Amino acid sequence: MLLLLFIARTLGAEDFGRYAALMALVTFVQLGAEFGQEPVLVRLLAQRVRGDMQRLVDGAMAMRLAFTAVGGAVLIAVGARLLPIGAATVALAAGGLVATTGAVLRAVFRTEQRLDRLCIVALVNVTTFAAVLAIARAWQLGLAGVVAAWSMGQLGSSLTATALARRMLPVRPRWRTAVTATLARSGWALALNALLLTVTFRVGQLIVVDLLGAEQGGYLAAGSRLAEGFALVPEPLMLVLLPAFAAYDVAARGAQRALGVRVVRWLGVFALTIIVAASTAAPTLVVLLFGVRYLPAVPVLRVSIWLALLAATGSVLTNLLIARGLERVLLAANAVSSLVTIGLSLIVVPRLGFVGAAAVSLAASLLAQVLLAVFPATRADVLACVRPLGPPFVLALACVLVGMLLPGAPLATGAIVTLAFIGATVAIGALGMDDVRLLRDALGRTRRHPD
Repeated sequence: MLLLLFIARTLGAEDFGRYAALMALVTFVQLGAEFGQEPVLVRLLAQRVRGDMQRLVDGAMAMRLAFTAVGGAVLIAVGARLLPIGAATVALAAGGLVATTGAVLRAVFRTEQRLDRLCIVALVNVTTFAAVLAIARAWQLGLAGVVAAWSMGQLGSSLTATALARRMLPVRPRWRTAVTATLARSGWALALNALLLTVTFRVGQLIVVDLLGAEQGGYLAAGSRLAEGFALVPEPLMLVLLPAFAAYDVAARGAQRALGVRVVRWLGVFALTIIVAASTAAPTLVVLLFGVRYLPAVPVLRVSIWLALLAATGSVLTNLLIARGLERVLLAANAVSSLVTIGLSLIVVPRLGFVGAAAVSLAASLLAQVLLAVFPATRADVLACVRPLGPPFVLALACVLVGMLLPGAPLATGAIVTLAFIGATVAIGALGMDDVRLLRDALGRTRRHPD
């Protein structure tokens, strides 16, 4: 997130808009290259299904390397034609895509609960990215230098992951048709699901740059990416939650659902706290982090910050359904959401501009979870998880409205209403120590899983 702020200040709104559009396209291609591998591999390793870790990891590495190579070629062929960016810059992004192959090893670290190694890999990624980015700025390499820095960060993280994984097992990519078929059989639905989900968040960026120009795309990127940064709060817990869900026996659906309910309630209240604070203090946050020239992004932040709540609920529900093998239900919900995003964006963006694009993404994300609450296979789980968030949601909405109407400095007002929300949440008993105990016991279950 800090590097994103540095990039925004370095490039300016117009080039930052081009960078965001390129990264959106890279994300689409990268998801196709990943082909839903990681969640499936985590599930297989956690359940010790169909062979040992070595055979699965070898085959997954070879599959990822082949798919990223093809994806990089597609990115080069398509990127320069779709975006107002030079071919050399697109080629640098394609190289970074191939360099993400080592990300397969995240599944090993997650399954073995070695999150310290994930932290080391992430630290190397950020450090390498930052170092090359500083060089690019000093040499005034512009957009190409920023993309090169991103690519070097991916390479550094893959090399580090490989070195750390070798302490646990040999890393030797070998094409194994049976492993590829196993991963692809479940992974295609997850890959398409992730691709469709990304359409909801990223297609607006491409449409804004195409219809309104790169500068407007820069404002959209500033507000929405800042909100998405807050929406990443659930991700650390999700690294261990999928193995925890997968470790439950089929007969223990009730206990599995109970864990989901508690985690959603905990993450949801935390997300609502962020929403109250960021919505009220939005002008100060944007100016402080991005600079005065990005002040038009304030409405985008106020709209997009509600994605933090949907990320809290959606991430838990997604992992719960993956653990139960219901990937195709997720696929159906996100297919409808993506179609709505594209259709509404083409209608709304020309009329409401980049703020309309943010509103469309939020509405489409909400629609996906509403659909999950309607489908018979997922209705009970979704309703059970989101029902306890009703009172905290009403409190947060009231605090946001009051905070935006109160006079005074946005930062001071944000602090006051946020403290009021926290106090009211504690008063109604939205959280308890039993939530923490249940989560601790569930994570202990994954560590005790027999080989």
